[in-house]
Amino acid sequence: MLKYLRLYGTILRTFGFRLRPLVTFFMKCLHSLFSRTSRGADHLFFPAIRKARIDRPIFILGNPRSGTTFMHRFLLRTGTPCAFELWEMLFPAITARRLLHRAVDRLAPFSPGRYHSGDAHEAGLRDVETDDAMVFLHMVEGGFLWSYFLAWEDTWGSDLCRRYFFETGERALPEQDRMFRFLEACWRRNLVYKNRGRLVAKSSLFSLRPEELIRRYPDCRIVYMVRDPLEAIPSGASLLTGVLSRSYDVFNATSPDRRARWMENLYQASCRMYGAFHESWKAGRIPEANLRIVTYPQIMQDLSGTMARLLPFLEIEPVPEFLDELDKQDRIQKTRKSPHEYDLARFGLDAERIRKDLDWVYRDYGLAGITGRAAAPLPPD
Repeated sequence: MLKYLRLYGTILRTFGFRLRPLVTFFMKCLHSLFSRTSRGADHLFFPAIRKARIDRPIFILGNPRSGTTFMHRFLLRTGTPCAFELWEMLFPAITARRLLHRAVDRLAPFSPGRYHSGDAHEAGLRDVETDDAMVFLHMVEGGFLWSYFLAWEDTWGSDLCRRYFFETGERALPEQDRMFRFLEACWRRNLVYKNRGRLVAKSSLFSLRPEELIRRYPDCRIVYMVRDPLEAIPSGASLLTGVLSRSYDVFNATSPDRRARWMENLYQASCRMYGAFHESWKAGRIPEANLRIVTYPQIMQDLSGTMARLLPFLEIEPVPEFLDELDKQDRIQKTRKSPHEYDLARFGLDAERIRKDLDWVYRDYGLAGITGRAAAPLPPD
């Protein structure tokens, strides 16, 4: 309850009085009651969930808008792993899915994905989504809560942002344990429901603490996606702004000072997300046997070669029809040009600042450097 009060207080002070959050709170209470009840019923009707093994889980990490969604969804076409569609995140219990699967399309008017622009990110009820969304929808926690709402009143470096972006190990364990217990219970349900042996999860939140994944799942496979910050950061800001503008009219309902603080917090969070993974990687805290790094240019310019190197690492034997889909998608990728151009100033961003603050991203991941010259490509996996 305290989380909801804090969240509504932030919305009230930032955007003014809105009836929608109160209606959403009422719907969330009903949703929580149904979700808890149906998850409890699973233990009675589907006892196999308690024995389902999380074997060699695949985690897609990276800053938002770095190709993580594409990789997440494309790996599902191999026919081996499973993941959650948005409606399944809303109702992760097998009991609930058995009851509601025929009525999914009727729920579209209530979908949280309706605030997304389809041009930037397809987020229909039947689209596979990031596991960060499931944490937010059920626990009212995680990166979504901070980025969309709490960052409007937070100050970078505060105790709150340190809890979300910096704390690791024992200081972060109680909250992390609770999150992982919830996610693991949902992952096991999905493995049973879809009769699959492997799962693939996507989370930008995990990029902050990759060592925790290794500790909990020593046999996991991590695919880290990285894109030029000059493309990824404004694209992420545009996505967040678009969602909020469809709900609260961000640029007219908030003061310039509030917007500037929010944008600066988002920028700092983006830099921290790049930095946290980079620190762990360079310090050797992520074993090479668990990690592959894939750059955005690689999936755009050589998808077939990238997947040929990646699938053996993931221990995925794709279904025969996947090769035809791969060839078709490879041709699409090579000719695709993003329709989006971003005005950095609109988001309080400066190209030179980004290049300076994140020069090591360009240098160490083989992206275009400060001088505009391409850095040496990553060696084949």
